[in-house]
Amino acid sequence: MITVNGREIDYNTGMTVIDALKAAGESADAMTLVVVDGKLLPCGQPYMEPLADGARIKLLPIISGG
Repeated sequence: MITVNGREIDYNTGMTVIDALKAAGESADAMTLVVVDGKLLPCGQPYMEPLADGARIKLLPIISGG
């Protein structure tokens, strides 16, 4: 199992971050930080990193204010 924003999805061998986001019905844009197992992924990359079973992904929207 992989957890995306608290939602559990089935793990498949070779699954990438983008695969997990799609399976969970989520997406990341330029205003979203992607954190995998506590590690912030660099912005603007295609999120093609392979995941291990049990990975936890959090999407954090960037909120601006003034």
